[in-house]
Amino acid sequence: MIIIVVFGIMIGLMIFNVPIAICTGLAALGGMAVTTGVPFMVMVQKLFTGLDTFTLIAVPLFILTGRFMALGGITNDLINVSKVLVGFMKGGLAYINIVASMLFAGITGSAASDTSSIGAILIPTMVDKGYDTDFSVAVTATSSTIGVMIPPSIPMVVYGVAANASIGKLFLGGVIPGILVGLALIAVSAVIAKKRNYPRDEKVSFSQAVKILLRGIPAMLTIVIILGGIVFGIFTPTEAAGVSAFYSFLIGVFLYRELHLRDIPKIIGEVAVTTGQVALMIATASSLAWLFAQQNVPQMISGVLTAITTNKILLLLLINLWLLFVGTWLDMSPALIIFTPILLPIVTGLGMDPIHFGVIMVVNLAIGLFTPPVGVCLFVACGIAKCSIVSVVKAFVPFFLAMVGVLILISYVEPLVMWLPGLMK
Repeated sequence: MIIIVVFGIMIGLMIFNVPIAICTGLAALGGMAVTTGVPFMVMVQKLFTGLDTFTLIAVPLFILTGRFMALGGITNDLINVSKVLVGFMKGGLAYINIVASMLFAGITGSAASDTSSIGAILIPTMVDKGYDTDFSVAVTATSSTIGVMIPPSIPMVVYGVAANASIGKLFLGGVIPGILVGLALIAVSAVIAKKRNYPRDEKVSFSQAVKILLRGIPAMLTIVIILGGIVFGIFTPTEAAGVSAFYSFLIGVFLYRELHLRDIPKIIGEVAVTTGQVALMIATASSLAWLFAQQNVPQMISGVLTAITTNKILLLLLINLWLLFVGTWLDMSPALIIFTPILLPIVTGLGMDPIHFGVIMVVNLAIGLFTPPVGVCLFVACGIAKCSIVSVVKAFVPFFLAMVGVLILISYVEPLVMWLPGLMK
């Protein structure tokens, strides 16, 4: 009964374009209304306790790092580095788009910021150079999702809090899957570029290449600082977020000289708004997750799944299909908070490591970031290209299939996720 009420309220409100955080909060209230012995005051308590964790301080700090990098001139430098690495090949701008997203992912940890920052530059450029609009939008939106796989990753921080798992190991676990997704998207782009005869990008001389790579090193050092500091025990993930924000501020102001002190109040305001949106989603989702746990919903769902099959391969396939569906209509943060407590006991009962499952969840839900009806990266990219979603959906199909292929691979080949975390002591 409670599951029907909760998801009925959520889906009904989403149809009317009500913000996700409000949908989740009202769904939790509706769930409490149909249960006995659960006072509404508990909702207020769970809103607070859902945010009362030191680790979540990393979220606004990583968002701040991304804003400093985007406004500090880093985006253009990363695109230039990508041009040196892959721009000389046929369809080079598509590869530049993907590689730039992989590099930018290691700085911001946000798919939406990747789409808006890189897409604003490359989508118009690709169209001007003769690339089809639907292809340009598809490449940009799908490659942007790598931002939540390669560390730092805000969704992995959220999962780590929900599952009480090591953030450092989650970061390391996302590296190989993120690279595999990038390579899969490059392979798809190569086939399409050859078929449609897309042009090569301008060649860069050796001296120019050296200058570009040297200029890009300080920006790429951000990921080294974050991962190196965590892996070697120099600082916690939250402290790493603070260090990366301070470092990005320094190089934006003193090295690249494109970030100015007068910009800081505006940046802080933007980060505060974004953080408020994310925090409200986490808070309301936490209250709903508590309600599910109190009403034994995880045990009910586990019973349903195990009644269908007890085969590990089939169960994992069913969970993947469910998460792919969830990602199409629910934002990543509330989805992680709500479904981690439900699904984690099932997969750990199958012998799966929580770190492995966390990476699978993030990759799963990342695919939803460019999948209608909610796909935020799809909406941002279409807004930049000034085109309708319907006109570009078909172009997403080969990229979608490639990412699902990587998802299946990392789901059943555990070392692809767990090898790097296994090195962490």
